Amino acid sequence: MNLLQQFVLQHVQASVFHAELLRANKNPGMQEAKVELNLTPRIVESEDKSALPAYQVTARLDCNGGSDGNKGPAFKALVGMEAVYQQIAGEAMDMATFTGSHSELARQLYPMLQLEMRHLLSRLGLSQIQLPFDLAPRPHEPEGGSVELSGSVH
Repeated sequence: MNLLQQFVLQHVQASVFHAELLRANKNPGMQEAKVELNLTPRIVESEDKSALPAYQVTARLDCNGGSDGNKGPAFKALVGMEAVYQQIAGEAMDMATFTGSHSELARQLYPMLQLEMRHLLSRLGLSQIQLPFDLAPRPHEPEGGSVELSGSVH
């Protein structure tokens, strides 16, 4: 099921920007980073019970990296957004069905999160950032909507 055929992105808003440089790296250069995307949906209550539902999706992109054999990461960054999807076609979708397929929305939300993450990391002085530009298709996404991505930071 492709949710983008039944839902339209009605609103998106940045909700969190957080970054910490935990320790400076003596040898600048490429550092491995773990990047994780999490999507958490919830229904938006409506007074009109006959209307098609809307769902709010909290999208968070976490980036931790640069361990170089030392304990713990050298930096941490988090970008979050709130997106509201309004159903515009088909039978009213219940929460269980939406939750089972909501990870398909990641292809629409990830580029916005990735762009904000790049800006945030560059403000930390991590200027040559190589985050994945797209998500690999995952036909059977585990419930919870967490997607791990590989990335590197210079």
